[in-house]
Amino acid sequence: MSTGTRGRRRSESSHAAIVEATQELLVERSYPELTIEGVAARAGVGKQTIYRWWPSKAALVLEAYLAGSDAVPPPRECATVREDVRALLGWLIAVLAQPTGGHVVAGLVGELQHDPVLAEGFHRDVVPARREAMLAALERGRERGEIRADADLELAVDALHGAVFYRLLLSGEPLDGPFAERLAEQVLAGISA
Repeated sequence: MSTGTRGRRRSESSHAAIVEATQELLVERSYPELTIEGVAARAGVGKQTIYRWWPSKAALVLEAYLAGSDAVPPPRECATVREDVRALLGWLIAVLAQPTGGHVVAGLVGELQHDPVLAEGFHRDVVPARREAMLAALERGRERGEIRADADLELAVDALHGAVFYRLLLSGEPLDGPFAERLAEQVLAGISA
């Protein structure tokens, strides 16, 4: 085995250990309490190793969050817009139920106002991926004639996701399958053809 291969494996294992340590610490603590020093100690690496791959704590936390959300595969396209919307809401709720899901998002949302690097990364890497999948499902529904041509699809996405995040961040009401079904039906009733 060459030295280059060993180095790559060491880097891959260090990278994974850092992401895992970050996820664990995010579950145990809030974003402001998480430190690069703490992640380095938990992962068994030096701070310089972390800074080699991530320019800031915010960048590291975003990757750790996204890695956790990748544990729940997104749903396949369905035959109807109702099925698509229910499946995507179910997927979002499942992502938020992950240990590094809703708890971490709730902590990060509060920090977005105070940490411009975190806010920029969140708006670039987290928000568009969630919105684009739902918007694409609604656009497919419009193409199939299930949704009115004049419907404001961007606003519908806001309503769908906004209700989920309202429950996550403010009301504390359950995020579950029955809620996803009722939400999908209510929003789609207003834009259906």
